[in-house]
Amino acid sequence: MNRTNGSTAHASPSPTRPRASWRLSNAVFGFLIVLPALLVLAVFFVYPMLYSSYMSFHFFDLAKPKQFRFVGLENYVQILQNEEFHRALLNTFLYAGLAVPLEFVLGLSLALALANIQVGRSVFRTLLVIPMMLAPVAMGLMWKFMYNNEFGIINFALKSLGVKNPPLWLADPNLALYSVIAVDVWATTPLIVLLMLAGLLSIPHEFYEAATIDGAGVLSSFRHITLPLLQPVLLVALLIRGMDAFRVFDVIFVMTKGGPAMRSDVLSFFAYRQAFTHRQIGDATATAWLMTLILLAGGFLLIRTLRRQGGAL
Repeated sequence: MNRTNGSTAHASPSPTRPRASWRLSNAVFGFLIVLPALLVLAVFFVYPMLYSSYMSFHFFDLAKPKQFRFVGLENYVQILQNEEFHRALLNTFLYAGLAVPLEFVLGLSLALALANIQVGRSVFRTLLVIPMMLAPVAMGLMWKFMYNNEFGIINFALKSLGVKNPPLWLADPNLALYSVIAVDVWATTPLIVLLMLAGLLSIPHEFYEAATIDGAGVLSSFRHITLPLLQPVLLVALLIRGMDAFRVFDVIFVMTKGGPAMRSDVLSFFAYRQAFTHRQIGDATATAWLMTLILLAGGFLLIRTLRRQGGAL
């Protein structure tokens, strides 16, 4: 009996404590994963923004660094009273207000055409993407040569058609800004085409079949099916292109440098001129922050519209 109890007691395993293991929570692990990216963002994005905000409240002339001093809102007041700033602001709104709608009309039209093409769609899509592959500086130089009155292919074609005095595209104050807008439309319409085409191909074809059975025409289907379902993509593309067009600099710098008579001047080039021509770093950073505030206000309105349309973001 004792032997049996002893063997039984010996056979029963003794309870063992689980080993203590150190584990990361999902939140901590996720934070450690994104920590390097956050550090890079802080160094190359957050710090320059904070420093530029600091400089916008100070007077700093590159030629007179010892006169560095705090001036409060004086830089902003001077910029807002500057006639060159008013002209640059008007040109910027004109640039974005003409270029972006034209790109959307052309991009949506081409996307609708490509969506109905079954053979060769990839070839046409590849050809449309070619302008996006060019660097803005190279593209600006190419179009500047094409606009040339003596050697450019555009005026050569117009002269061949019988036009005796073709326009001076970049030398005429009334045409310079619109000539640059035409280049922007040519270069960025393919982006709108790709976005619109992706949105169109994601719409179920059954909706159009049901509309056809109900007797709806092409225009009615476009109005009641295509546009409502494509609206989130349209608003996202508008947000991207609107912000990009508002801060245009490289094409203006290469093609016109704001001329002639500053008729093609824009806010980005105005800020560049304040910093590197007039050496007024405070005025330049104040201009940059005014641009940022305008973009934030426009982006906020568009994002609110996106949320009202069903949370497209």
